[in-house]
Amino acid sequence: MSCSGTLKKFMEGKGFGFIENADGSGDVFVHFSQLNSGGSEDMVEGSKMTFDIQTDERSGKDKATNVTITEPGSGGGGGGGGYGGGGGYDGYGGGKGKGGKDSYGGGKGGYDSYGGDKGKGKGKSYSPY
Repeated sequence: MSCSGTLKKFMEGKGFGFIENADGSGDVFVHFSQLNSGGSEDMVEGSKMTFDIQTDERSGKDKATNVTITEPGSGGGGGGGGYGGGGGYDGYGGGKGKGGKDSYGGGKGGYDSYGGDKGKGKGKSYSPY
């Protein structure tokens, strides 16, 4: 059965999150490996998606499978940490979503990691090393 919903929460470091099911039946666990195309960097909070629900054999809980992103979210991605990455010390990246602290351009959609992606944190970070 195909469902639709919105990515409510995504833990980038762990690769999983939760989709808020549009039918109001509750949140559904999702792992980025269930994406039909793309990777964990495409799992942006607020993204609209379609998916199937399957019961996980180990946990007995529902999980999303066959996931397709139908409308990208605008939650922003994270740049790298450290010097020069988004969210690092005096970095030029807006790695905290909408122009992180000390980001060049700041506020909503600063110039991010020299990538010109307006605060989404997906540009290539500059590194002198």
